[in-house]
Amino acid sequence: MEDLNLGERVRELRALRHMSTRQLAELAGISAGYVSQIENGQANVSLDVLRKIADAFGVQWTDFFSATPKLGRILRKEDRPTLSLGSAVRHYGITQAPIGAVEVFLSEYEPGSGEGNESYTHGDSQEICIIITGTFKFTLGGESYQLNAGDSLEYRTSTPHSIVNIGADEGQAIWVVTPPTQQSLRTQERYSH
Repeated sequence: MEDLNLGERVRELRALRHMSTRQLAELAGISAGYVSQIENGQANVSLDVLRKIADAFGVQWTDFFSATPKLGRILRKEDRPTLSLGSAVRHYGITQAPIGAVEVFLSEYEPGSGEGNESYTHGDSQEICIIITGTFKFTLGGESYQLNAGDSLEYRTSTPHSIVNIGADEGQAIWVVTPPTQQSLRTQERYSH
């Protein structure tokens, strides 16, 4: 599988993640020399290897081939990708692939709904929750806080945490995560009450 932009994409993502060639190679289970050959367009890349590299970055392998404008990108509300869809909790992506050093998404919670529990963690990233509308109970490391519209909370994702909409109306929160946790971990570990 060849693509003129593949090597540039790999190099760009590696730089955004502040990864060395050796670190990427270790995460992807390939040699550092092979990573260099890929970045310089000197190697044919199998789909299996491409998937391993994508997993190391926390992106989908198809993200390597999507057109990325050089300047700012607009994402219309109706075009936001759905990260999780359920009747009580809905997540919408704000950052566009390939995701760089930060991941942002908007979540909507029906009254009484939430996610996480007393042991829920994901990686060891910095996460910020900003309440847009509603009233939430946020439990962090065993301590509970009431968060209202305009309030925010910052913490490490390695600290057990959960959030529940305790208000009478739908609530919204913006999440900012840096560096991004792998999407596969997020979709496997998050659950709705």
